[in-house]
Amino acid sequence: MVRAGAVALIVAALCARPTPVVAAVTARFSFAVAKAPHPLAADPTFSDPGWAAGVVPQGTGDWIDLTTHSAAAEPTIAYVLYDDRALYLGFRATQGSEPIATQSTNDVGFGIDDFVGVGIDTSGTGARLYYFMTTPRGTRYEQASENARYRPQWQAAATRTAQGWNAAMVIPLSALRIAGGSPQAWRFQFVRQLAARGEHEVWAYDGAMVDGASGAWPAFFDARWWAQGMGLQFGAAARPKPEPRADVYGLESVGGDRNLFVQANGTFVPTTVRPAGIDFSYPLTPTMSFVGTLNPDFSNVEIDQQIITPQEFPRQLTEYRPFFSQGANFISAASGPRSTAGAVSTNPYLVFYSPDIGPFDRGAKVEGTFGQQSLGVLSFRGFDETSGNTFDDQAFGYERAAPNGSLLYWSDGVFAHHSIAGNDDTIEAGAEGHNYTSGFTWFVDHSFENGSWVPNAHADLSETFVDLHRTFFDAYAGYFDVSPNYNPIDGYTANSDIRGPMGFLNLFGSMPGVKNYTVSFVADRFVDESGAVHQADTGLAVVATFSDGLSLDGAGPSTGQLRSYGVPAGPGCKGPIVATTSFTGYPCYLDGSTAPYNLYSIPIGYKDGTPAPYDANYAWGPFGSDYVHLFNAATSRPIGKRLTIALAYDGTYERSFANGILDSQWLRSVTLGYTVGPESAVSLELRNINGFGGFATAVGTNLAASFHQRFNGGNELWINYGSPAAGATIDRLIVKYVFHAGAESGT
Repeated sequence: MVRAGAVALIVAALCARPTPVVAAVTARFSFAVAKAPHPLAADPTFSDPGWAAGVVPQGTGDWIDLTTHSAAAEPTIAYVLYDDRALYLGFRATQGSEPIATQSTNDVGFGIDDFVGVGIDTSGTGARLYYFMTTPRGTRYEQASENARYRPQWQAAATRTAQGWNAAMVIPLSALRIAGGSPQAWRFQFVRQLAARGEHEVWAYDGAMVDGASGAWPAFFDARWWAQGMGLQFGAAARPKPEPRADVYGLESVGGDRNLFVQANGTFVPTTVRPAGIDFSYPLTPTMSFVGTLNPDFSNVEIDQQIITPQEFPRQLTEYRPFFSQGANFISAASGPRSTAGAVSTNPYLVFYSPDIGPFDRGAKVEGTFGQQSLGVLSFRGFDETSGNTFDDQAFGYERAAPNGSLLYWSDGVFAHHSIAGNDDTIEAGAEGHNYTSGFTWFVDHSFENGSWVPNAHADLSETFVDLHRTFFDAYAGYFDVSPNYNPIDGYTANSDIRGPMGFLNLFGSMPGVKNYTVSFVADRFVDESGAVHQADTGLAVVATFSDGLSLDGAGPSTGQLRSYGVPAGPGCKGPIVATTSFTGYPCYLDGSTAPYNLYSIPIGYKDGTPAPYDANYAWGPFGSDYVHLFNAATSRPIGKRLTIALAYDGTYERSFANGILDSQWLRSVTLGYTVGPESAVSLELRNINGFGGFATAVGTNLAASFHQRFNGGNELWINYGSPAAGATIDRLIVKYVFHAGAESGT
């Protein structure tokens, strides 16, 4: 039950004086990184005396619990050393309770267990960011800002101690992109998760940092506050030319639905199976590579995606195909980990959005960094057999950042040539500045689109905002202007023909009985060229974690309105109305009709961020053409050392405003994950959707299963039956084997 304190939370957030926090270790804090006297083993007992020189200083304060913004209750000591071969990291984690370590397959189940980790920025500007994390069982996780497929080989080991647990890591320098020259100044962060309490601790702290959900934390966005590690001196042996990399796949699909594959819009359509192809990368410099692909796979056996959530606008998906994922943030320069671009009520508008690009035949790309600059240039060509469209498109991105990230400017663009849709050229340019002392940020961005794809041959988008981010609040005010029919053919555009102000105010803090809270107010009001309000949104959301494990996960109202217009059959705004659209009514603005998109939500969690969370949500309100009631509940937990189970139950009641008919739809799902070994896992999902209406794409029972094995040397095997993205079971078994040669995956 949610107590009365939750009701009083908004008043407390507005009126109470925030609890003081300890002093911050800001980005100006620096320390000398010690050189290892000799190569060190991943030995968590630290028996080698060489580790002693690597103890990192505590800066101007001790480790901070980011969840509560107070001093960490469980002390941690970190070590970092280096030589011309590797980085050596160590952790002594004091812990009064039994450490949680349920996962035993690397890169599976991140966020469930306790972990310690290191963040590394080899560029010093936020352009090349890495995280490496390990659990009390030595299970490894890693990520890189420039590649979602980053999976290098590195070592981690852990052991229990009388005081808690220790961990040691050895990260080869070949797993990192390192520029030439010495001495170098990198940036470092050390992090820790205590899963039983759902709390996160950091070494380099700033009061403006924001905590995140387990599994989604830590984030690269906080790299601006990492500490500087000074004086890294590398010999010539530390920077040999990186190895090339090649992945050749073989794929076979069998079953009655062997040719059905999911498209970017979520539908399954017949598509010719590709039995083989290659992805490769050839380093041009230590930090830049030539990337190519021939006959790339589009089966999505690595990741399948599903959704049953109502929303006004299309959602953004994560790109995982090797050609597009490597250096993706260098192509979409304005939306990298350092940028805060994007309208406040929708996902960021992107000039280039590769998940919308379906199967293509070949591609070539140059991507990477040099000095304080990043660059990406790509070209790809293909044929859409579902529509008969041939496309030959190019894209680029360029960004330059000051050494401390206080100023960055960029330009990116796409030149698209489609046989059916026509030509579409879009160029974007912008700049962003940060004052880390005051917390002030400014941002300006403009893009223009030309070509036969665009009605009237030209369209524009402009965005500007200022933001003040301090320890206990974040205030943002901006102006957004999207001309009618702005819609880059390879981009992501939620809505067009909107212009007007937008803003938000976030209040952060803690109080007795509440570990942390965020109260968020958001509003925008956009008119179209007819002068009518095209889109308007307001929202109030309360996120709070209570000391007893209860949480509010965004409770409050979200109200919006979206205007649609009729599309006439003939030119000159003549003829009968043949369709309606909310994208723009330009130039006719006929039969304007405004629909509400209001949801009032009560999401409640218990033990979120721990291995056994419980979550439930009830939301209701007028949503488009219906009045809806939405219900969902979910939980997950490990069973023993190898098995994990997740259960979900979702429901929708919707009553049409037009005819009063009540429809309902219900989803039930159970997901099992089994860890076969450190590099192998099996997953099984059984889902059933029944009823009418609702927001799912189809009704029926869906069984999907997946097996993945990564072998020594980097070869990989997938065996997938069905797809969790489908509404009902797809009678399709895919076997995919990847032959890997050269450098590690994603490096």
